[in-house]
Amino acid sequence: MDFAASLVELQAEASCPLCLDYLRDPVTTECGHNFCRSCIHQRWEDLQDIFPCPICLHHCPDMNFKKNTQLCHITDIVKQIPTIGRERELQEEKLLCMKHHEVLTLFCEEDLELLCPQCSVSSDYEDHLLIPIEEAAAIYRKRLKNYLEALTVEVEDAETGFENQVANIFEVQKKMESCRRELLYECKEFKNSLKGEQDEINAVYLWKRKILKKN
Repeated sequence: MDFAASLVELQAEASCPLCLDYLRDPVTTECGHNFCRSCIHQRWEDLQDIFPCPICLHHCPDMNFKKNTQLCHITDIVKQIPTIGRERELQEEKLLCMKHHEVLTLFCEEDLELLCPQCSVSSDYEDHLLIPIEEAAAIYRKRLKNYLEALTVEVEDAETGFENQVANIFEVQKKMESCRRELLYECKEFKNSLKGEQDEINAVYLWKRKILKKN
């Protein structure tokens, strides 16, 4: 793995999976995943008794997190690593047309292709809508943002539905356990009652036998 890829992976490990920013006051859940303290508190603020991990859905027993001091120091170090150099190099690299060896500056909406100025005057694209790459990038970034926002809402709704189902399951399990304890208690009481009645019957029987022997 080259340096750039390693750096990206390191930055990802130092980021919160909820806010996608660098970890702030990182805490570790029982299942070993790390979050910003404020992010995980916000995710669980409306929950009671059941706190599923946003990553693996492990059911954490409570909100007593373990502060990860070492990860906090590592995150502070990662923040200081310069990353703009490689990004700047990539920005300066221009894509060239394989046919004309000119810089690709246009985007064909119909064919979804990048074109150079010579490609654009070809009869193949005579009636096609061609726009500058920068404009096309802005348009598709906006579309992608809208798609992501819609998907985020769907994911949040799905997570909420799942959490509600898990809560209902645990509620049913608690009721079943309560009913089981009540039945055990009632069975024990009934058994004791039967034993008491049996003891009384035995006592009466023995008493009558004694009377009959005397007579």
